[in-house]
Amino acid sequence: MLNLPSLLSTLSTFSTLPPMNSLKLSLFPVLTFLVIFTACGSPPVEAKSSGDFYEEVSRLNKVLSEINLKYVEEIDPNEVTDAALGGIRNVLDPNTAVLDPKASDNLKVATDGEFGGIGITISIRDNMLTVISPLSGTPAYNLGIRAGDKILNINGKSTKDLSLDAAVEQLRGKVGSDVTVTIGREGTATPFDVTITRAKIVVHAVPYAGMIDKEVGYIQLASFSQKTASELEENIDKLKKQGMKKLVLDLRYNPGGLLNQAIEVGELFLKKGNRIVSTKGRTVNSETNSSKNGILSDDTQIAVLVNQGSASAAEIVAGALQDWDRAIVVGKTSFGKGSVQTIFPLDYDGRALKLTTAFYYLPFGRCVNKPENGIKGHGANGSSSSVGGDEDGSEVAAPDTLVKDTAVRDTQVFYTAGGRKMYGGGGITPDVDVELKAIPWIAQVQERMSLYFRFAVKYRAQIGDAAAKIDSSWVVPDSVFNAFRNFAAQDTNFTKIKSNAQTITDAVEEALVKEQNIFGDTSKTLKDTVLSARIADLRNALAIQNEKHALDTKNYSLNAIKRELIAAAKGDEARIAFMLKDDAQLAEAVKYLKNDSLYKSIMKPIKAAPAKSADKNSVKTTEKGKKK
Repeated sequence: MLNLPSLLSTLSTFSTLPPMNSLKLSLFPVLTFLVIFTACGSPPVEAKSSGDFYEEVSRLNKVLSEINLKYVEEIDPNEVTDAALGGIRNVLDPNTAVLDPKASDNLKVATDGEFGGIGITISIRDNMLTVISPLSGTPAYNLGIRAGDKILNINGKSTKDLSLDAAVEQLRGKVGSDVTVTIGREGTATPFDVTITRAKIVVHAVPYAGMIDKEVGYIQLASFSQKTASELEENIDKLKKQGMKKLVLDLRYNPGGLLNQAIEVGELFLKKGNRIVSTKGRTVNSETNSSKNGILSDDTQIAVLVNQGSASAAEIVAGALQDWDRAIVVGKTSFGKGSVQTIFPLDYDGRALKLTTAFYYLPFGRCVNKPENGIKGHGANGSSSSVGGDEDGSEVAAPDTLVKDTAVRDTQVFYTAGGRKMYGGGGITPDVDVELKAIPWIAQVQERMSLYFRFAVKYRAQIGDAAAKIDSSWVVPDSVFNAFRNFAAQDTNFTKIKSNAQTITDAVEEALVKEQNIFGDTSKTLKDTVLSARIADLRNALAIQNEKHALDTKNYSLNAIKRELIAAAKGDEARIAFMLKDDAQLAEAVKYLKNDSLYKSIMKPIKAAPAKSADKNSVKTTEKGKKK
């Protein structure tokens, strides 16, 4: 029986793709899922009576019974049940799901933040199970497992054609038990066995924390699991001892997690009594205020980084700090999820129902839901007379007006504690919008095919112990860049990739050949000498352009090669530190933190702040923004 602790009763799921450089699965789950919340909306205004509901359930039971008894072939009850449950999910919302025992276990691992394993991130590369990186201090790391190692066998059984999920399942296990893996390593002629004793692997919510300069500290917060708040507090204390006077909290690509951890993280920065979040559903309504003062002084300036991958619990924290004017938000508009899921065990085998049961609202009433994340039957921005109110029917932090967003929707306008204008219905909108440079298409292909990673593994094997000397100050010589280009040119999968222009040229030539057929020429090649010459000229021009593009990506390629060599030699923390040096969104956040006038210009209200209630926890307004 799956014993789901009470803390699992409120959690959320995130389904968007991680950034390209984090497309990896791990044995200490670097997983993009669980977030406790999704789209804001309102319960249905009209509902059928319980009698009607059970009549419909009876009808469903009768249909299933007839299928079971009389269908032309014998059916698998599990398949039919799963199909019926899947249909129910489609009527509800994407975050409602029936979890099988394995999914329930994975959910528990993700929220607990620990499991029994060997401590490596793995993926499938070149159809082989490959170590992406070992986790520092784990059994695999201590036994010398390297990034790029191929896992050929697990306990003597070949991993050929083994799925990633199956490999993870075999490598995890009871703490203290052994697993033997056969390793194939670049530069080593013969595969070798390594027996690893499993240990408790802790997935850190803070992958990296450090000082940007003498005053500005930086903390990357990756998820909201059981120990997120305590781990964050510990790292804040360390940075304060190093002289930190300003903080950048990085919530980019943070998919969320446990609601209680979002609340505890908010308490680290807000004042006692400040509202952090409220939840409203058909059966449960709640308001949560900070029970204590934050651990940073009021004059400690904070910048929060968000992007399209920041969701749920991450949006609660960013939104609460923005609402109370405790931080500026920098980056791109967040994902936009605002519903709460609750876990209901279904049987003794570990199956469970993950059901959307409530919506969450930021301190002054904002809903972050984007229309495309909506729940069937509800308004695009979650506004409704039947939700968002106190038990006496009064509105909490109602918008003072509706302004027409000509692009997509009506946008609700709210105000922060200091009177700054904010918008609901579309994620957390940053105070400072920073667009990152687009990655050149050739580099995108090389990243997607892991060419930089695979080249770094090969090059590290060639230079041996000298790899340990590679750090952020190391300059990648042209000889290494040229070696990488040769490496890419020898990759048959890479050389098959065509640009959009090349693909269109192929289509044009094919169309011309088909046109010949209309006039009775059944040749499969283009015989018209003029057209044939023009197509050849175009292909030559595109080849020259592609070569230019390859050279134009040189700086990107040099950084990518260096990034992967640093990761291979010194681990993920060193890789993160190196990548931060060329992070435009971080640089913009630091610029505002280092310039008081710039920071204060963001905090300047557009209008007088709305009056607050006596407990300073909420703002009650009429449609014109006056105190109610």
